[in-house]
Amino acid sequence: MARNESRGLRAGIRRFGEKPSNRMLLLFALEGVLLQYVSSINGFGNNLYATNLGASDAQIALNQTIPNLTAVLLMLPAGLVSDRMKSAKTVPVSMLLFMGVMYLGFGTVPALGENRMIFYFIFLAMTAGLIAAYNAQWQNLFAAAVSPGEQNRTYAFRNRLMFAVGTLSPLVCGHAMSYALEPAGKLTVLRVFYYISAAFLFLQAFILSRMQVRPNLDAGKRLSLRDAGGLFSGLARNKRFLFFFGSVLFFYLGWHIDWSMWYIGETQYLGMTERHLSYFTALCSVFQLLGIGFWARVNQKKSIHFSLPFGLFGLLLCPVTIMAARAIGGDAGRWFFMIVGSMENFPQACIGLCILQMLLAVIPDKNRALTISLYTMTITLSNSLMPLLGVRIYNALGGGEQAFYLFNGMVFIWRILSTSLFFFRYRLSLKKPDLFLMPEEEKHAAS
Repeated sequence: MARNESRGLRAGIRRFGEKPSNRMLLLFALEGVLLQYVSSINGFGNNLYATNLGASDAQIALNQTIPNLTAVLLMLPAGLVSDRMKSAKTVPVSMLLFMGVMYLGFGTVPALGENRMIFYFIFLAMTAGLIAAYNAQWQNLFAAAVSPGEQNRTYAFRNRLMFAVGTLSPLVCGHAMSYALEPAGKLTVLRVFYYISAAFLFLQAFILSRMQVRPNLDAGKRLSLRDAGGLFSGLARNKRFLFFFGSVLFFYLGWHIDWSMWYIGETQYLGMTERHLSYFTALCSVFQLLGIGFWARVNQKKSIHFSLPFGLFGLLLCPVTIMAARAIGGDAGRWFFMIVGSMENFPQACIGLCILQMLLAVIPDKNRALTISLYTMTITLSNSLMPLLGVRIYNALGGGEQAFYLFNGMVFIWRILSTSLFFFRYRLSLKKPDLFLMPEEEKHAAS
């Protein structure tokens, strides 16, 4: 009986994998799991890595600026090259292999003596910075590999597994670090996790190399910066893209401004240790995992324009939550922050799911990688400069507890405005749907 059930299960898995869309779903899910481990260790570990290396608050702020400026510099040439490759997977695979080597160097930073902070930022640029640039090329690969009708399902399934890994990785890392009492011991733990990141990136490159993708429209065309100028001209006439881009940029500016202040608030005003940070990161991933399936179904029944304002409302509550946690104080304040703040990730789970599909709906297929690179460059530039600006505003306000409350109050107002903007977009999508979706004949036409 058990043998028959086992055979039936294997046969069912084989039949599932024989369908091209299901095979692609599984490959993207596995690729996402490996990427999420690396991203989770970056998000959880990089600030702690810098702190235990002896970084100042100003250097902590550079943890966002340096890698994102690196990504901005790389995105345009990467997009130009990618659009001229026969396959959309060539550039992402090459980037993954290079990052794998760089993570070996990143893990070796504590052994590099007095200049280790210099080497820290060099390898940070070549690891976290390249991941940001890779994400732009991944979106192009995703569009080339997955049909529009399958994108919501594939992306949602991938993110479910990613959030599961995002739950476990920080927990394991934070728990291991909590046993080390001295900075040297904590650094040793983080080094091991960075070396594992290197191995996972090599494996991820292999998985991407196995994917079947549609050929690029501009494969073999001569590389020219004139294409970028022509693309700007085409996008300037694309009212759908401009409306999307202006709205999303306003949202991202208000999201990115408190990224470094968030860590400062957690550690300096709430007194969270690496164990608290790991619990919070894991709880956030749990609620994102619960949310992604829910919002994927809402997208199918309603629309991505209906879902997104709920995600922005979750972000709107974040500055209120950290201010309330500080006012409560002590262990009660920390647990209030970890529980309430993590619950706010349930609506936030729809943000990436919705924005990617919105982007792909309003850009043409021709020069798609370059278009995505230009778009992502702007968003990444925001992520480079806004966290640094946030810390500077906080310091200009006095750098104390009053400044902490004033700064978060400003962020709260900004996010009220961005949430209202996307609620307006949803109402408009019901009346004028042509503003939100490019017709197929225009998507395939020359720019």
